[in-house]
Amino acid sequence: MNIQKWLCMHRTACVVYETLRWLKHKIFFFLHTHTPVWYQFDKPHTSAECKETLPANKEWYRISRPLYRHEHVYYHLGKALKANANVKGVALIFFMGIGDYLYTTPMLSALKKEYPQLPFYAYVGGQFDRNNSPLVGKLLAENPHFEKVFYFDGYRHPFIWKNYNYEDAFKNIPEGFLAVPVYYDYGLHVAHRVKSLFETFSLPVPKDVPAPVMYFPAEPAPVVADYLDKARKGAQGKKGIIFLQLDSRGSNYVYPHMQALAKGLIKEGYFVMSVTKGGPVENPDYLEIDIKKLSINQTWHLLSLLKGEFPLYVIAVNSVFWAASAGLHLPNLGLQHWIDKKVHNLWYPNIEVVTDYIYPLLPREKQIFAPAESYTPHNKKIIDYKPDWVIKWFKEKFEK
Repeated sequence: MNIQKWLCMHRTACVVYETLRWLKHKIFFFLHTHTPVWYQFDKPHTSAECKETLPANKEWYRISRPLYRHEHVYYHLGKALKANANVKGVALIFFMGIGDYLYTTPMLSALKKEYPQLPFYAYVGGQFDRNNSPLVGKLLAENPHFEKVFYFDGYRHPFIWKNYNYEDAFKNIPEGFLAVPVYYDYGLHVAHRVKSLFETFSLPVPKDVPAPVMYFPAEPAPVVADYLDKARKGAQGKKGIIFLQLDSRGSNYVYPHMQALAKGLIKEGYFVMSVTKGGPVENPDYLEIDIKKLSINQTWHLLSLLKGEFPLYVIAVNSVFWAASAGLHLPNLGLQHWIDKKVHNLWYPNIEVVTDYIYPLLPREKQIFAPAESYTPHNKKIIDYKPDWVIKWFKEKFEK
């Protein structure tokens, strides 16, 4: 085990290590990091050509782990092609969750349109941790812009997600391929994560944030067709279908009132589907999606098919289905179950945000303020919205 990996596995040692690195760069601020002409730290590329020359090292095309102080990384693949005519393709390195991947899809589509002559390979972290889900690889395998998908053995940094270690990916990246970790900036100063991704790759930033792009087969898989048949039968004669996703891997949260909420929505005349366990599975007006049988993309495909036949709504905590609902163009009652002042980085106009804190960077008309009596504390950080209030807000917003 190398020293860097040992440090990342021991939180106290990592604090000391990162503090010393930060102090070093504060003290020696006048020493600039040398970077190849096609990427740089801290500030976007200008239209003028970089005056830097390529390092003699044949590894020039690989982005190594950025330093702690570098808050944003910028690429310009066009400059890489000018600098080296022998560039054979692009190896994009992913270490992120499923929801994070969805935010990248408009940028990936634009990047492929910009460089259609280059093959795109994907390298995905092969383990589950707080930063990464290997299920992203399955989605990339269905993305038509990628020719091959590989997995690598990486590990997370306990504090800085950008410093995820992807050294193992380099071993299998072909000679001549640009090795490009997929970064974005995330903070109060960022307008939206999608716009940050366009900036990272030096692509024209769209004025309006594009929704995630999803890719489905021409015909549904047998398991999707089976669930589709069940949902069709259950939703006949109902007001519509409400899809629930009330758990979040990122915040380690599961909504504790699944039974009461699902039964209340059924009583209001809806057919209810859910990927979160704990609902009234014995009720014929409720359908729990078994994520062991249906992949995440198959679940989205199922919803896209149902959308064409029934009024379809989403109620979701801030997790993967915020982005997914935008990609599917579904109205979403978004339960913001903890205060995140950077939530505007993740928001789409289809989401009505229930919150106990008014966010100045979200449109006020898209926020539903939750009074103190509408929730109970889950822990010091997270709250649980009461089912009757959730139903009340849903009816006010979507039954007009």
